[in-house]
Amino acid sequence: MRTGEIRQLKWSYIDRKNWFIRLSAKITKEKRDKNIPINHHVKRILDSLPLALKHNFVITYKGMPITTPGGLKRSFKTACKDAKIPCGQKVENGIIFHDIRRTVKTNMAAAGLDKAHRDVLLGHSMQGMDVHYLVPTEDTLRQEMARYTQWIDSQLAGTSENVDHSVDQAAV
Repeated sequence: MRTGEIRQLKWSYIDRKNWFIRLSAKITKEKRDKNIPINHHVKRILDSLPLALKHNFVITYKGMPITTPGGLKRSFKTACKDAKIPCGQKVENGIIFHDIRRTVKTNMAAAGLDKAHRDVLLGHSMQGMDVHYLVPTEDTLRQEMARYTQWIDSQLAGTSENVDHSVDQAAV
């Protein structure tokens, strides 16, 4: 999702029966409804978030909705700083929030998702006749998200196998 969609995400947009995030055209950049399947990673995060009593927003800062684009960017910058990851376009090897979308699309291609499905899932505009003829069903989108999630999970499993899990007691 784009930063504006994340900031405007409300609990009422989350379809827990079918496990989709359903964004209306009024909040998407492409001005079209967008339905995004929810995988087990997102389910776990959503289940861990507290429900606010005074509003319907999912992503908050100190219990209040993040109302400005800068608020989410500041939170991202702080998270990068805490993780010791360089952040910012003007910082050597720095990342920006949009790099996450770029990486997701790249990884979706590596996982074998075709371009049309990547575009629909990420809310990218389709080109040419695809706009008129390609209309993936929710089952297709769910299957494609499952394929991507399975690929991500296999990548994560391979990464953790190469990590030294021993603890240096002297450093603790």
